[in-house]
Amino acid sequence: MRPPFPPQPAEDLETFAQRLRVVADAAPVMLAYVDAKERYLFANTTYAAWFNHPREAMLGRTVREVVGDAAYEMLRPAVRVALAGQRVHFERPVPYSGGTRCINATYVPHVQPDGTVAGYVSTVLDVTERHRAEEERERTSRFREHFLGVVSHDLRNPLSAILAGANALLHAGTLDERQGRVVARIARSAAGMERMIGDLLDFTRVRLGDGFPLEPVPMHLDALCQEVLEELEVAWPARELRSQLVPVPRGRWDRNRLTQVVSNLVGNALQHSPEGTPVTVTTRTDGALAVLEVHNQGAAIPPELRAHLFEPFRRGAHTPGRRGLGLGLYIAHEIVRAHGGGLAVRSEEEDGTTFTVRLPLHPPSR
Repeated sequence: MRPPFPPQPAEDLETFAQRLRVVADAAPVMLAYVDAKERYLFANTTYAAWFNHPREAMLGRTVREVVGDAAYEMLRPAVRVALAGQRVHFERPVPYSGGTRCINATYVPHVQPDGTVAGYVSTVLDVTERHRAEEERERTSRFREHFLGVVSHDLRNPLSAILAGANALLHAGTLDERQGRVVARIARSAAGMERMIGDLLDFTRVRLGDGFPLEPVPMHLDALCQEVLEELEVAWPARELRSQLVPVPRGRWDRNRLTQVVSNLVGNALQHSPEGTPVTVTTRTDGALAVLEVHNQGAAIPPELRAHLFEPFRRGAHTPGRRGLGLGLYIAHEIVRAHGGGLAVRSEEEDGTTFTVRLPLHPPSR
C-alpha cells in the first residue's frame, strides 16, 4: 500500500526556515516570537510595519523597547501569564504612536519537552476600525431611540387635545349624522395614534435602560382578565371571546401594565385568527406561579418568525385592516419580564397558537 503522501526530499534547516518566513510574511495578522527574556527573536513584516520598524531592528530588542513603556505596562500581565506557560487571549486598547489602538491578541506559550517555557508566540490583530464602527453604530442607535422618545412624548399633548375635543363634540349631541361619522373617525384615528405613541415611549424607555416603572398592588389576575375581555367584546362585537378563568390567588402586580399585556395578547389573537373562530383566555395556578393562556385558531406562526416574535418592530403576514408598529408583543414580553415572569408561544397547524404568561405571585423586588 502506497503512503498517502510520498516522502519529500530532505532539505537543510535554512531552506526550511526561509519557507516559514515566507508563510509568516504572507499572513495578514501580526506574528512574533518572544523568548523567555522578553526579546523578539522573530517578527513578520506585518508586525514590523505596524510599529514602523525594520524587522532586523526589532530582533534582539525587548518587548518594552519595541512597544514603549505605556503599552508595556498594559501588556505586562499577559506577557507574565504566557511566560508562566498559559495561553492568553485579550482585546483592549493600548497606547500607540501618540494615540490609542485597539488590539485583539493571543499569546501561546512555547513549552519544551522538559516543561520549561522557552518563550511565546504572539498573534495580534488591529481591530481599531471595527471598534470605532461599533461605537458609531451604538451612538447612532442611542440618538435615534432618544429622538424617538422625545418626539413621541411631545406629540402626546396635542394628540390628547384632539381626542378630548372629538369626544366632547360626540357627546354634545349637536352634530348631524354625517358630522358625527366624521368626528367619530377622527376620535378613532386619534385613539389609535395615542396607542402607537404609548408603544413608542415604552420601547424607548426599555431600550435606553430605564425599564418599566412598576407600581405593584394586590390583585387577582382572573378578575383583571374578565375586565379586559368585557372591554374587548365591545370593540370586537362580531368575534367570540371565551373565558376559562379559574380563580388565581392574589398576587402583587402592576394593574395598568398587566392590563396592557392581556389587551395586547388578546388583540393580537383576534387580529391573526379567522372570523367565526373563538379566542380563548384561560387562567390557572402552577405552584407559586399564576398562568395566563391566550389561544386562537389562526394559521401556525412560521418557525423563522417565531424565533424573533418578541423582538421590536416584528410583524407577521399582512392582515387586512391591521395597523400597528409591531411593538405589542415586544412590550408585553418586557412587562412580563419586569415582573420576574416569562412569556412563551406554542404554535402548530393542528392546534392553533397559544401565548402563555407565567407570573410569580410575589415578584422579586426590582
